[in-house]
Amino acid sequence: MSEEVLRLEGLDLGVRSGKQVRPLVHGVNLTLRRGERVALVGESGSGKTLTSLAVMRLNPEPTVRTAGRVMLGATDLATAPERELERVRGGTVAMIYQDPLSCLNPVRTVGNQLVEALRAHTDLDAAAARRRAVELLDEVGVPDPRTRIADYPHQFSGGMRQRVMIAMAISCEPDVLIADEPTTALDVTTQARILALLDDLARRRGMAVLFITHDLAVAAQFCRRICVMRDGRVVETGELRSVLAAPGHAYTRQLLDAVVTLDTEPAVGTPAGTGEVLVEAEDVHRRFGSVTAVAGVSLRVHRGETVGLVGESGSGKSTLSQLLLGLDRPTSGTVRHQGTDLATLSARELRRRRRDMQVVLQDPIGSLNRRKTVEHIVGLPLAVHEGLSKRERRARVAELLGLVGLPASFAGRYPRELSGGQCQRVNIARAIALEPSFLVLDEAVSAVDVVIQAQILDLLRDLQQRLGLTYLFVSHDLAVVRSMAPRLAVMYRGEVVEEGTREEIFGNPRHEYTRTLLSAIPTLDVPA
Repeated sequence: MSEEVLRLEGLDLGVRSGKQVRPLVHGVNLTLRRGERVALVGESGSGKTLTSLAVMRLNPEPTVRTAGRVMLGATDLATAPERELERVRGGTVAMIYQDPLSCLNPVRTVGNQLVEALRAHTDLDAAAARRRAVELLDEVGVPDPRTRIADYPHQFSGGMRQRVMIAMAISCEPDVLIADEPTTALDVTTQARILALLDDLARRRGMAVLFITHDLAVAAQFCRRICVMRDGRVVETGELRSVLAAPGHAYTRQLLDAVVTLDTEPAVGTPAGTGEVLVEAEDVHRRFGSVTAVAGVSLRVHRGETVGLVGESGSGKSTLSQLLLGLDRPTSGTVRHQGTDLATLSARELRRRRRDMQVVLQDPIGSLNRRKTVEHIVGLPLAVHEGLSKRERRARVAELLGLVGLPASFAGRYPRELSGGQCQRVNIARAIALEPSFLVLDEAVSAVDVVIQAQILDLLRDLQQRLGLTYLFVSHDLAVVRSMAPRLAVMYRGEVVEEGTREEIFGNPRHEYTRTLLSAIPTLDVPA
């Protein structure tokens, strides 16, 4: 049996309020051995990230440890002096996060940031550290590293930024790597490449990896052991293959049941391509300087149907969505709503037209004004477009909250008082407030865990049936799109390279890129 490198013993965490401490994490026991990869799985708010941050004592105030030990070899990090922790952080233990853009300094080149990490934890001088930084970028698969080392974070794609974060994390050859949702925001092809990279690095370096995720299919592809957390407790642990085959806890079974795979039976909905054409793009191009984001796209969305729009990051999905919503104008080509060319409308006419076109974005919390109550957020469109009185708005907000499965009492809450899933329900309530016919769902369920995702998808199906909504379902998750959309369009490098029914796309894909997307979808089958 390999050497133990990290052990959590009876870890309790809480949040201090005055003289009271409200418990958040209860008695977590977890062991990592050299070269081992352990999945820490659970829904949002289960305590996964709090537990991982406690390893390096990075939990923000007023979070406190109330009991337990964090043993790195013979050292208890829970009580170690700050100087010892500075040596460990980024040295013996490293961490990569879900959103690399928020972790990288936007006004410094990636090379400067890598050199800083190397010089903090090694004896390398500036020139040697820079040479090592180039080697690290090359090792994690960043093309032309000698040139890219001088670039800033915003000049990299999401997948490449994550590679930069991985390079920074492994720069000092840590014994333990904590990966907190490192692939959640990535498309399936980029996700597959990042997982393959982490797998290769862990094998070659003998690195232990604590892999935090809410996606059991991703965990199955990368890890061999699993700890399932719920409400701050580890409710099940064991070999991943055994747990997936015969889960011992009801919550683990609930997580498994909520996973959407290519074997999931699609929901019965409106047939593809029936009814009048509601929104249409005809030979649409959108260029930003020398960059072509959308190239000659033609797409029709019929009233009452759901059309899936899939493709990797940077393929043009979001740009096309903005064009269809009238939030941007094409460089050439035509976008029509109910037969009217949006380019012919005045600003006032376009504003009235937008009542009928709404969007739900990826980030459920970031999409809401943190300083405003739910009542204000949901009621604002009613005040702007309908001119309703405060009393009328309050009644309508209560009705809208009921439609999305939230109690009327939530009207007085702020976004910080809601979970991610509840925030996304508020976003949906705001989007349907003006009774639109066309709704763009731009990665609307990619940032929530699988249980919440299943609930949101059920809600969207129910609202479509009750309100006659038309959806453009934009996502990089093909399994989820298959469960929602009878018709799909696949985008690649600004073009729609394939379009067809669900059965055609998944049963007999014609384009090589579509086949690549399908082959990259993670499954619950644990590799041998």
